[in-house]
Amino acid sequence: MSLRRRWLPILLAGCFVVAMVAVATVSGCTEILFPEMTAILCGAWIQPRQAWNVSRRWMLVLMTSGAVFGIAVNLLVPAPLAVRACLGYVFCALVMHAAGADMTPMLSAAILPMLIGTTSWAYPVAVFVLVCLVLAGQVALERVGLREPIEFTPLRGSGMQFVTMWGRRFLVFALLSCPAYMTGNAYLAVPPLLVAYTELTRPDMTLRLKPWNSWAVLAGASLVGSLARCAVEYAGVPAWVAVIPAYLALVLLWNAARTWLPPAGAVVLLALLVPWRGPWLYPIEVSLGAAAWVAAALLLFPGIRPSSDRGERTRSHLRLAKASWRTGRN
Repeated sequence: MSLRRRWLPILLAGCFVVAMVAVATVSGCTEILFPEMTAILCGAWIQPRQAWNVSRRWMLVLMTSGAVFGIAVNLLVPAPLAVRACLGYVFCALVMHAAGADMTPMLSAAILPMLIGTTSWAYPVAVFVLVCLVLAGQVALERVGLREPIEFTPLRGSGMQFVTMWGRRFLVFALLSCPAYMTGNAYLAVPPLLVAYTELTRPDMTLRLKPWNSWAVLAGASLVGSLARCAVEYAGVPAWVAVIPAYLALVLLWNAARTWLPPAGAVVLLALLVPWRGPWLYPIEVSLGAAAWVAAALLLFPGIRPSSDRGERTRSHLRLAKASWRTGRN
């Protein structure tokens, strides 16, 4: 994807991010600062083709229901974070399956409030409004020819296919995230990493061919976010000002790695929101967590993988993976 060709959607997405952070800062309502919006803007505005198999209507329903569920669990389920996060993952899997859609950022909408302890209903309201604005912008970009129209094909797999695919995803999720949450090292399993992991478990996900790039983008984003937070904490820079160079650095990182992995955008903004525990803990733990999640997705799930032979062998793997993934759409 060329920066030269996509400069206007990139600029508009940056303005959206800065405006969101500015409104959250001025109003004092941190619930408005929803980190996953940077990821959604990447997949819905910046990339010429939408990153997820979901219609606009279902995107709004799934993201809002995830946010509502996260708040409801915080208010009604007096259980440890590990238990609540598992409930959130299962809920998102069930709802996405029922909708026949693939909107993995919903995981972040559900688990983020559990991670930071949000109990305000302003959070799902903010998610609803922000997603509405993104969808309106997406329509405008399509009308001026800067985006391809959405082609939503509902996934209609059998119950056994759902249990097999999501059961394995959940088992790995629980094995990796629960120890992190139970030991107080939640940065190892922050919501953007869970979204990246779930996306990379798709057998036809082309970024599976570039695991090192995917890890580097996530790790680099954590460092960019930590530097922005340092500017806020130590230099008194307003968050909306600090996010401007952070967003520019993120775009350059995406472009340099040729890996436009949307969850990396959420990693940057999340650094401005999580409890501050010093300049190094966040990037170190997120980098270690990213290595574990990317490796798990690549090694424990079938699909295309890096190969020294980048010719017919890779193309054959890609065709087979796509055929396997799309069997659930018939």
